[in-house]
Amino acid sequence: MTRAPEHASTAEALAIGIPIDRWNEAEVAGKTELELLAYRSNLLGSDRAVANWGGGNTSCKVVEIDHRGQPTPVLWVKGTGSDLATITADGFTSLRLEDLRALGDRERVPDEDLVAYYEHATFRPRQPRASIETPLHSFLRAAHVDHTHADAIISLCAIPQGQEIARRVWAETALWVPYERPGFSLGRRIGLAVNARPQVRLVLLAKHGLVTWGESAAECYHATIETIGRAASALAERADRRRIFPAATPMVEGDRRSLLATALPALRGA
Repeated sequence: MTRAPEHASTAEALAIGIPIDRWNEAEVAGKTELELLAYRSNLLGSDRAVANWGGGNTSCKVVEIDHRGQPTPVLWVKGTGSDLATITADGFTSLRLEDLRALGDRERVPDEDLVAYYEHATFRPRQPRASIETPLHSFLRAAHVDHTHADAIISLCAIPQGQEIARRVWAETALWVPYERPGFSLGRRIGLAVNARPQVRLVLLAKHGLVTWGESAAECYHATIETIGRAASALAERADRRRIFPAATPMVEGDRRSLLATALPALRGA
């Protein structure tokens, strides 16, 4: 569970981007894996510093009974157009894992071909369209996967020193992936890299976000919250939060615009 530093209050922890672990065992008792997926997604989405509206996607891999009465490995993944904060079980798409993993031999699949392929791999009819980032979930072996765009992670993954900080915080347990457009190639690349390195526990996508996983819904959620908290703490430690504002002489318009043009990009990165 992510906790604030001993000298900091909960409010101070939230202020620097450390999320609070809200998993409640009493609330999950008796839930199916799909219901747990919706519950986990709602917890992540309820904190907009963890998942902005419409951003991020979650999944779980389970065995379902198909229309023939046969057990079938299935990937449940967030459907396109839904929001983690409010998604219900009906907002997820189920796809046959055997069909998804058959794509592993291909190096490239255009987006439009992937959408058509998913229509044939559908486990249940009349579902939402599968996310274009489904390969990110299907190629990882873990039973539960979270992909989030938390503020602290985006900040870490967007600054020039991000990879250096990540190496210091997580050492060999984090995989840093240079920016690549989301889709089949990125998902396959991550799956191959993670599956070949069992020591890796999380993926940091440069200028993009975070991928975490676990063998249970709870383990996956805790991994996501813990990782975001560590990123926020590392950024807070790096930043000198002491600020001195001396009396300033008013600037002329031209100088003001020049200063803003120079300072604002750096401030955004910080």
